[in-house]
Amino acid sequence: MPLQYDPEWHALAGPKLKAQGEVLPLHDVETRRLRYEQLFVSSTYTFPDNIEVNVHDTPPAEDGHQVQMYQVSKKDGRKAGEQTPAVLHIHGGGFISVHAKDVLPSLVSYVVESGIPFFSVDYRWAPEHPFPAPVEDCFKALQYLHSQADTLGIDPSRIAVMGESAGGGIAAGLAILARDRHISPPLAKQILLYPMLDDRTVTDASGGLAVFSVNDVITGWTAYVGDDRGTDKVSPAASPARVTDVTGLPPLYLDVGQLDLFLGEDVDYAYKFLNAGIQTELHVYPGVIHAFQRWAHSSHVVKQAFVNRLRAIVTLAQ
Repeated sequence: MPLQYDPEWHALAGPKLKAQGEVLPLHDVETRRLRYEQLFVSSTYTFPDNIEVNVHDTPPAEDGHQVQMYQVSKKDGRKAGEQTPAVLHIHGGGFISVHAKDVLPSLVSYVVESGIPFFSVDYRWAPEHPFPAPVEDCFKALQYLHSQADTLGIDPSRIAVMGESAGGGIAAGLAILARDRHISPPLAKQILLYPMLDDRTVTDASGGLAVFSVNDVITGWTAYVGDDRGTDKVSPAASPARVTDVTGLPPLYLDVGQLDLFLGEDVDYAYKFLNAGIQTELHVYPGVIHAFQRWAHSSHVVKQAFVNRLRAIVTLAQ
């Protein structure tokens, strides 16, 4: 039987899928930026009264660049002197687009339900700032959380990194850098949602049902690693699927839709952790595509994915 969309999800997502339009040409970064902006940006969202947003800037790097982070937390969410877990969040956007402020609404439910603050990194985009700039921006953000832990009221031993799509790939790369650079205390967990992990992916096994296309994948990776894409010159910190030894990496939560181009690379990545004896939770959701929660918020599969992701976050507080 051929692959097919989850019926309930597709009934809700169908109109948006039709509006997505044609597959864009290779390396058309600017048109993709406009398309992704339409998918992510909301001009009507109002934050709940019990949520506050604060902005933090890291100290200037050698080139003068300061990394900005948006902290989303519950008002009066902790007692005086208490240190809470924290999530360092890295948004998606194909390595080439989306600002952290645009994805903050998607983080609110996690913060409300868990009570754990999120710090979303506004990293620089490729191709203007290719690898290693985006992952190094996120590394600077992690260092900031460590150095300012007392001021922020967070426990540096209970910091997770979480990312979606390209942000999931950067998050996995950050976990590799943090291990190799001996960040102490180490990251407590990595939570990767349909992560973009392998610059060598050039095929679509979805039977033509995927929406994030091979052209999109090649465009993103070329922007991020340039002409090295697909060669052995690419670092595992850029393309985490290339890592050969996962020893010392933090416990892994990973989920992906079965109609996602990243299915194979994501499942293979999770198996590396399973085979290494690292605590791993893997979910594959039949009948849904890349970033499936953005297309049909009220579907059962999206609600179930939220429950599983929230549980992975809440374990930081246990």
